[in-house]
Amino acid sequence: MPSLSVRLDQQTLSRLNRRLAELLRDATDLEPVMQQAAQYMKNSTVNRIVRTKTSPGGERWAALSDVTAELKGHDQPLFHSGEMSRGINIADVSDDGFMIVADAPYASYMQRGVSKVKGAFRSKRPSPQIPARPFMGYSEENIRRISKMIRAHIFNGGD
Repeated sequence: MPSLSVRLDQQTLSRLNRRLAELLRDATDLEPVMQQAAQYMKNSTVNRIVRTKTSPGGERWAALSDVTAELKGHDQPLFHSGEMSRGINIADVSDDGFMIVADAPYASYMQRGVSKVKGAFRSKRPSPQIPARPFMGYSEENIRRISKMIRAHIFNGGD
């Protein structure tokens, strides 16, 4: 019959106790890894606006209408002056999470879209008048990378 026998001496028990204490400390002091994750998410969000032009789920944003492209002088969604990408900031970091915000005054309209537009540039098309171009949120890749950061922090001693 197979069996397993384990014998621990005082020195081994002491090392095991120290390692368990380190793991507990790292598991409860998550602010350093949350800061790292927040910076990663800020960069990922800016990358969506400036480069990939996709939602967190990977869907391409709707193209600009001809009128909007003519007014802007180009056909790049969510980019006119760079204010949107420069307005992505880390608002808060703590042991239990972080918050990324979009400080541009029109950010919520771009994230959710607008179903009714008033004024001279109103389209005769059916709603939505301004399609949602979501840029805030977590992709599956973001979740995998942040999970990996947290695991590395806990199991590699916070390094």
